[in-house]
Amino acid sequence: MPSRKRIAVAVVLVALVALYAVDPSSAWWVPKCPFKLLTGWSCPACGIQRFAHALLRGHIAEALRFNYYLIYALPYAALFAIEWLMPPCAARDRLASVIENRYAVGFYVATFLIWLVARNLLGI
Repeated sequence: MPSRKRIAVAVVLVALVALYAVDPSSAWWVPKCPFKLLTGWSCPACGIQRFAHALLRGHIAEALRFNYYLIYALPYAALFAIEWLMPPCAARDRLASVIENRYAVGFYVATFLIWLVARNLLGI
């Protein structure tokens, strides 16, 4: 694995350990959502730190309540991480052609925007 990938994986692991150890709901120094600070609206990703904290501690139902959109957005994001970590090969090219397809990307962008509006109108 190239050194940049190793560094990225290490940073992610450190962040996960920190999110396991620190509850982002009660820590004043944990970064807050700039979109929410500026607009008062919850962005589609709001709750991801609390989601990760609860999930890492094994509280799956609680994690899902923090952001329902992540139920189906995380598997899609995980496929991008898997593709990025794979060595160059035909399987990686096939995976990339599926997840980077303009219709798949357009679908996720559209649902991201729908979730932005829906979660704020419904107070989710």
